Amino acid sequence: MASAAPTALLAPISLDATTSLYTVTLAKPSPSGDSPLMLDLDNSNLWRDCVNPRPYSSPTFKPLLCNETAACLAAQSCTSLICGSAGCYDTCNEVGLAFPACSNYTCASWASISAIQWTMGTSVWRDTISLPSTDGKNVLTTVSIPEFAFLCTDDTLLKGGEGRLPAGVVGGAGLSRAPIALPSQISAKINTISRKFAYCLPSSPNSHGVLFFGDGPYVFLPGIDVSKLLRYTPILSFSKQSDSYFIQIQSISVNNVSLPINPSLLTIRRNSTTRIYVGGTRFSSSVPYTRLEPSIYTALASEFKKASIARGIKPVAAVSPFDLCFDASSASSTRVGYNVPQIDISLKGKQVVWQIFGANSVVMVNDRVFCLAFQKTDEFESRSIVIGTYQQQNAFFQFDLAANKLGFLPTLLGLQTTCSNFNLP
Repeated sequence: MASAAPTALLAPISLDATTSLYTVTLAKPSPSGDSPLMLDLDNSNLWRDCVNPRPYSSPTFKPLLCNETAACLAAQSCTSLICGSAGCYDTCNEVGLAFPACSNYTCASWASISAIQWTMGTSVWRDTISLPSTDGKNVLTTVSIPEFAFLCTDDTLLKGGEGRLPAGVVGGAGLSRAPIALPSQISAKINTISRKFAYCLPSSPNSHGVLFFGDGPYVFLPGIDVSKLLRYTPILSFSKQSDSYFIQIQSISVNNVSLPINPSLLTIRRNSTTRIYVGGTRFSSSVPYTRLEPSIYTALASEFKKASIARGIKPVAAVSPFDLCFDASSASSTRVGYNVPQIDISLKGKQVVWQIFGANSVVMVNDRVFCLAFQKTDEFESRSIVIGTYQQQNAFFQFDLAANKLGFLPTLLGLQTTCSNFNLP
């Protein structure tokens, strides 16, 4: 009897202790083999270094040709219905990339690493990828997806990130809204899998979190189905060119005291001079600690310090890269981290609040000191708030691309479970 079509696939997520970046691993056979890929919310595709240490090869490896118009357009490499020189390699000798990073008459697109903000043009190919299926509780059989579009690069991107990327990484796993990013492409090729993905980031490099493609249930030991506990807020769309995930923050408070924030900073708007979209809030998988526009950060740090002192928590000298730090011995511990002032983020929706407790608001910098785990944005950041991965640890997020909504659970710790408690082998 034929097995039932899968409704969800999964992959383990790992935290790299050296870089604080997250990686994901596909199953064999896949272009990446069992080597890690960068987990990248802003990346539009699956890509890998296909040139070093040796050229990539596979019995089912073949190019996505420029005359395959629809598929080439889906790779976001062409600007018209006919693949022209802007989206097709027909003069590889002039480009200067080695085969198979460059192949004549092959669709071209962009591979990138958000963590180092490097991008390069390269060729689009197809091969089989594999991922384990799941019933939401257990890992089931491995599912292979043929003719999956991915990008082949040379070692330019990985060398550019040398020392700043997790050891052993061979490429990136793009989770954006783009047509050939993993969520949309998996759903398009397996019609029983909905156009959704969800993840749970571990807080320790010694255990795994989990990435799901498809709908729930998502059951964590000892039997907690987090899909039934999600709160929802819209995923915003303001530009067809943007693949990132944006949400609308309405207000931020500390210990029930609302911060004085210029409302225009919380809204995505177009700068009248530069025509660039600025402001608003986006999710990141490559920024470790949430970054706030300087005036928002100053308001948060000031109120957090005031409320902490009122609880008897003693400030100490700052420890780089953080500005506000405390004596850990002056704070008590709870199931959800140190008993520090609660930060509440109100989101668009009916009474949708993201509570941030001590486990996600402060970080231990040594055995005596913890610091407020937020930082200021730099001058090059166009968003007012960038949600970092530390604030996402042991929380749960479901990105529903069809309905344009984000489902989330602020923390699993209060339920006496963690992201590492899914039943992975």
